[in-house]
Amino acid sequence: MNLKEKIRIHLDQIKQLKGVENAVLTQRDGNPIQSTGVWLTKNEIFNVCSAASAIYNIGINLYPKDLKYILIEGKKAKILIAPLSTPIHESLNRILEQQGIIEDHNEFFIAITAQPYVNLGGIFLQTNECLKKIKTTLITSGESFKPPLIEFNNEKINEVLDNFYLKEENERKTYLSSSSLNISEELSWELNKILNNFTLTIIDLKYTFLCLDGGFILSKKLKNSLENNINIDNIAAMTYSLFETANRCAWLLKKMTAENILIDCGNTFQTINGLSNAILCSEMGKSKQKLGLIRLIIPQFLGKIERIMKRVNQEQKGKSFDIKSLLGELLIK
Repeated sequence: MNLKEKIRIHLDQIKQLKGVENAVLTQRDGNPIQSTGVWLTKNEIFNVCSAASAIYNIGINLYPKDLKYILIEGKKAKILIAPLSTPIHESLNRILEQQGIIEDHNEFFIAITAQPYVNLGGIFLQTNECLKKIKTTLITSGESFKPPLIEFNNEKINEVLDNFYLKEENERKTYLSSSSLNISEELSWELNKILNNFTLTIIDLKYTFLCLDGGFILSKKLKNSLENNINIDNIAAMTYSLFETANRCAWLLKKMTAENILIDCGNTFQTINGLSNAILCSEMGKSKQKLGLIRLIIPQFLGKIERIMKRVNQEQKGKSFDIKSLLGELLIK
């Protein structure tokens, strides 16, 4: 029995869990390794794996040390994306590295599609055991399972860069305010008031922001201790990209849109909630409030923000581009 067949046996065990529809083991570069469950066409397999890989890589970029899983929720299904290394003891990871099977603990991940009613806690606990078996199979197989892409060290990277004209990396920071986005002062004040109340309700909130299409921040709230330690604009851009890619992945798998995303890490949660042409993103600690309570609180504020965003959209529709207002009564003959 070859390595992929052994992996498929463990993936089949995941498929047997109630509510699970399919499971796909994928490399970080989007290369599909093995799958089980619902049949997919060749194009669907590669499209789903590439989209899931993009989501996974953004998650690793945001939380490189303690990412547990990313959960995408929609009306028709839940999609769970988790690193293969998450539930494994460090001793197993060290053995993998010594055998040259995995250079990076985040090299492999699994994507699981389940029905919307499933109990995530139960699924994840049982999935952890199966992932451990998959890694054990990789170790005991004695086969090399390196990524198909070329691996570059610093010397090779510099050799490639020598063939290009490079500009100097000057850090440039650009800030946008709500006035820059043509939103009235009244609506901007109301949004800030809602986010203020949100920060008071979620006890261990690190930051929260409302982000428009393209990743532009409309309103934000940060803990004072974090203001100089994180670049919230970069986080907003990556978070919006993750949400858009999750929409693509959800559509490819289930012909649905992503409504909510949960990123579970060692000590924190990040929630991403879809709105009309916007997302609400928040990061909070785990120690002071349970996730179940937080997930009950957030929809109350989403409803209030949604009503304001509808008014923002109405304002935008009412403002048309008038060349005369910019150039005066200039007549071009």
